[in-house]
Amino acid sequence: MSALYAMSLVGMGGTGGGTVYVGNGKIVGVGAGNLRYSGTYIEQAGRIKGTVNLYAPTGGTLVTGAQVTADSRWSLTLDWPAKFLDGKPQALMVEGHPVHIIMEKIGDI
Repeated sequence: MSALYAMSLVGMGGTGGGTVYVGNGKIVGVGAGNLRYSGTYIEQAGRIKGTVNLYAPTGGTLVTGAQVTADSRWSLTLDWPAKFLDGKPQALMVEGHPVHIIMEKIGDI
């Protein structure tokens, strides 16, 4: 599973994208709006469970439509099937709003 992935995100306020590394219990990436992702996960009972910290160093608009100020931070809970590359969007709640993410593997690391 250790690989670099392209992310496509869809929320109530629009679309976005980014790149993220998932592997060895770590999640690290950056979004098109300069959002930064970092977190950890475990694999348990066919699922990936973890926490991802979202950081907006320059502020902006999230795909949920929310306007955020510079230096905003959130902690998100991740609970996805371990085989998240099935072409189906995976859900994630951001500030109480659903975001759907499709991951595409770019390459193994």
